[in-house]
Amino acid sequence: MAADVTAAPQGRINVGHAVVRALVAEGVQRVYGMPGGHVLPIYDGIHATEGIESVLVRHEHHAAAMAAAEAQLTGVPGVVLVTAGPGVTNTLTAVAEAHVGATPMVVLGGRGATSSFVRGASQEVATDRVFEPVTKWTVRVDRADLLVEVVRQAFAVSRAGRPGPVLVDVPRDVLTQHVEDVPYLRAEVDHAVAAPAEVVRTVAAELAAASRPLLVCGGGALASGAGAQVAALAELLDAPVLTSLSGRGVLDEDDTRVLGGLGAHRNPVAKRALGEADVVLGLGTRFEEMESNWQPGAVPRPEARYVQVDLEAAEHGRGVPAHRGVVADVATFVGQLVEELGGGPSPSSSWDWAGLAAGLAEVEAEIESLAASEQTPIHPTRVIRAAREVFDDDAVLGIDVGALAQHIAGAFPNFRVHSPRSTVMPSSFYGMGYVAAAIPAARLVHPERQALCFVGDGSFQMVMNVLPTAATYRLGVTWIVLNDDALGSIWDLQHHQYGDRILDTAFEVQPDLAAVARGCGCHGERVEDPAQVREALVRAAKANAEGIPAVVDVAVERVRLAQTKEHYFLTYPQD
Repeated sequence: MAADVTAAPQGRINVGHAVVRALVAEGVQRVYGMPGGHVLPIYDGIHATEGIESVLVRHEHHAAAMAAAEAQLTGVPGVVLVTAGPGVTNTLTAVAEAHVGATPMVVLGGRGATSSFVRGASQEVATDRVFEPVTKWTVRVDRADLLVEVVRQAFAVSRAGRPGPVLVDVPRDVLTQHVEDVPYLRAEVDHAVAAPAEVVRTVAAELAAASRPLLVCGGGALASGAGAQVAALAELLDAPVLTSLSGRGVLDEDDTRVLGGLGAHRNPVAKRALGEADVVLGLGTRFEEMESNWQPGAVPRPEARYVQVDLEAAEHGRGVPAHRGVVADVATFVGQLVEELGGGPSPSSSWDWAGLAAGLAEVEAEIESLAASEQTPIHPTRVIRAAREVFDDDAVLGIDVGALAQHIAGAFPNFRVHSPRSTVMPSSFYGMGYVAAAIPAARLVHPERQALCFVGDGSFQMVMNVLPTAATYRLGVTWIVLNDDALGSIWDLQHHQYGDRILDTAFEVQPDLAAVARGCGCHGERVEDPAQVREALVRAAKANAEGIPAVVDVAVERVRLAQTKEHYFLTYPQD
């Protein structure tokens, strides 16, 4: 038998094993990836270490997507471990999602040996240069004695300020070396950045004097754990709250102050509130294209005062010009406002709460009407409302991209979210299948909670080889496929803007997704009768409780609701 490559003399440790110790010290419980020869010393360290596990995926994209999901659900950087060349590059789309979505992640990627750097080594490509535009930091480490220190810096950079992904590129011969066995010092990052007292007083005075103050919460509010502070400020100001898709759950959506979302995820009441607000406080939100399309009525009106709070100064005014930018942690700054307003003048809010409540009641009535529809193909709202009834209030919700999954299932109040860090959401990078690939991580992070994902048929087919991973680890997740046999949003463009010249946007051959699921050890059903929707979801949830993933493939109508038509006003005829 060949010598054990990780065996080290006394007082020293294989550097791959030292990396694993560092991961454990950083609070990492699992890594997602696929082994390759370049990174086996790290895998060997996981095998030898209690308190950390590896999750084997069938494609490296899924590893990065699941790591991002874990980060969204916990705030701890997700960790990806992949081999050189294609192993690393296969993660690129999901890493880009994490970059755009400000999600902390550390990618440990293999690289060709230092001795063969310029000699045409197998799987050799300059991955550090490939990833530079979509990471906060990318670094190639050619010295074993620096690797653990770089890992420490990687976690600090990933967490600090605007969170994001980091790539640590490690040549294979570095990982077989030994280093001094010394204690690891965890990277501690304090996010509680406060604003100067003068800024707090000025913003508090603007809010107190407003007739219709409005709070808009994005992913930054959720990431900072600002729920209690936002609730207190909304009560003090008598102000409603809107959320971006990534901000959902910052308040329990049964709270009467929560009115809905933005852009393609809004409802008429949320639209009205944004249009009437005279002071808008943006809390970790950016009014990007999916939140506004930068059109009148979807952003603060010109006469309104817009104050943007974000830890990252470069975000201020990037999507929508801000009258005032505040560089601060959202929870800390909102707490400062609450303290200032608690002893200041009484707010002068004059919101028409009765009218807003009546508007939401109308929205709910319309949803219930659509959910009761017996039409075939099935109306997507019937499926979404049935899922809300079947799955627990604390179920983790995944929303993939598209006009059905994201614009309908992702729009309040179709499927209410009741607690923070209970969702897995795409960024405005809008990668098809990203959330569908990510959602199994929810049952690793929260094994006691249900998890489900709404996804279109086009997106699901991109990543359905995630099913064996879910089955292997007995991750009871349900994918609800809203299947309209098309790349629906792009079909719409060809239909409305290209004279019905439909090409490559309608699927002529579709796989039997339920049979694919069963072939992967999962529960699978196809639903075409609206009367069977609820019972199919009940059976899926029952299978999940037994550790069996489920796919419920529902034949749905290719409908577009008002928020989609208004958001893409250049695509759809306006009523």
